[in-house]
Amino acid sequence: MDKRTLLAIILSVVVVSGSFVVQNIFWPTKPAQTALPAPAPAPAATPVTPAPAVVAPISNVVPDIPSRTVVVENEVMRVTLSNEGAVATSIELKKHLEHDKTPVQMVNTQWGGGAAFETALGKFETEPLKSPFEVSQLGPLAWKFSRPIVDKSGNTFLLTKTFTLQPGEYVIKLEIGISSANGTLPVLSQDSVAYTLTYGPQIGPHFAKLDGSQEFRKYLKFDGNDRKEEGLNKESKTTDAALKWAAVVGKYFTVIGVPDSTAYTTILSNKPVGTDKEVSRLAFSRPALKSSTTVDTFYFYVGPKEEKALKKYDAPEDNGFKLGGLKLERAMEDNWLLGWLEALLKLGLQGFYFLIPNWGVAIVLLTILIKLGTWPLTAKSYRANAAMQSLQPKLKELQEKYKDDPKKLNEQTMALYQKEGVNPLGGCLPIVLQIPIFFALYSLFNTQFDLRGALFIPGWIPDLSLPDIVFSWGFPLPLLNWTAFRALPFIMVGTQIWTSMLSQPTGGMNSQMKIMTFGMPFIFFFMLYEMPSGLMVYWCVQNILTVVQQGYINKHFKKTPPAGNPKLKLAPKKSGKKIAK
Repeated sequence: MDKRTLLAIILSVVVVSGSFVVQNIFWPTKPAQTALPAPAPAPAATPVTPAPAVVAPISNVVPDIPSRTVVVENEVMRVTLSNEGAVATSIELKKHLEHDKTPVQMVNTQWGGGAAFETALGKFETEPLKSPFEVSQLGPLAWKFSRPIVDKSGNTFLLTKTFTLQPGEYVIKLEIGISSANGTLPVLSQDSVAYTLTYGPQIGPHFAKLDGSQEFRKYLKFDGNDRKEEGLNKESKTTDAALKWAAVVGKYFTVIGVPDSTAYTTILSNKPVGTDKEVSRLAFSRPALKSSTTVDTFYFYVGPKEEKALKKYDAPEDNGFKLGGLKLERAMEDNWLLGWLEALLKLGLQGFYFLIPNWGVAIVLLTILIKLGTWPLTAKSYRANAAMQSLQPKLKELQEKYKDDPKKLNEQTMALYQKEGVNPLGGCLPIVLQIPIFFALYSLFNTQFDLRGALFIPGWIPDLSLPDIVFSWGFPLPLLNWTAFRALPFIMVGTQIWTSMLSQPTGGMNSQMKIMTFGMPFIFFFMLYEMPSGLMVYWCVQNILTVVQQGYINKHFKKTPPAGNPKLKLAPKKSGKKIAK
């Protein structure tokens, strides 16, 4: 360090310190907080970006600025901004409510400390600025926060943060300006990062736990047209790739950060710091400045995972910020294998809701439609099962006759199937068809935004996106972690067993059949106890319809293999008309 720089630092410290002494003597007010980047190096084995080394304190060159908050809002969101660090302490979504009828809060401090849009002079996990900024309004939906700061070289620069909204949109535009007072290059930190902008500590809405069903967190990066999920396990991960956007995604809401073309380092983190418990942070670290005046622009989508709201930023003419080609809808769940089936089922669900505006009724009607659509295959399956049952005596004879010759047994068994016109796999068709339908419906009911808060039966199923509740006992059961009694899982088990018993052969059940009849429903009971009630309504109604269907089949059809004719004939009990051959 040369003598001039050293002398400038000493004089700056003397002048600033002297001014504080004089101020405390004649005007005894509490001095403004100073920003002190604190070191917090991460272990070398983890991918966390290390914190910078200790640098000289950055001094404030303004007298005390009183604390102040301002509110900027449009039709869909209300943002509360604090001048202490120029951060958002609250972002409320006015059209989306919690269960207590308050707006969804997207700055969720339930599980960790901090605020949205914190700025740290240094790398990620450096202590953010908390000093008060001067506040000025630039328009009905725009506020500017400014603070002069002396960098570690003794040069003064102006730091500004400008927040702008547009009418009816869930996007917040944030511009960070840094300009030197005398044309010198601002040196904000001792390492290669000028500052880090962080959204945290957690996104909303309120949740009891992240169980993967009622609520979850995913961390996404979008580069070009490539969407990648970043798996995090209480850690931070960084990338230097030029991303189009990065996101923290919940079940129904998301925060998506869209940087400008600067070569930022992007950080996604769920690593607890200090007293944090369950956090999800998104940050952008800016490389060292190369100009005396710099303005960086970020856009943050803070809102619902609704396709209509997200797609507004694909075409510049559809949004007030004139953004285009962002493909924010890719933050929604991506069912690449069964997406087409899910889209068809969603169309049917929305069509029934249009006719009868109750999502629970729409689910019931969709289930009935699916059952009617699969009836031909179900009837064919029953005939195949009945045919297989009628062949059991002959199959046992073949097994006894060729018990020492497996190859011959195989050949004779297949010859018998061919002779009798029986397909041994024919009874599996409905099961095979139900599997993709179930997974498509699971994805649909678990992510369909319209089901959030959708009332079906008052007092029992108030929200189809959550498990039903009859009564709660207020504490988690050991091992199971259940906190309430739910009726739908019991209805599911009962109807599933009933269905299996109706479809069993009249000769009784062997041990394997008993396990399938009674064991599998109870396994599903424990697996699905905490599932959304929308999915459970579908399953229960589907089981009830299967009971009715199986009862009808058992009542109107019987196996009648005529004497002298080995081929199976299924005939109605009353008419005797041939049904299948």
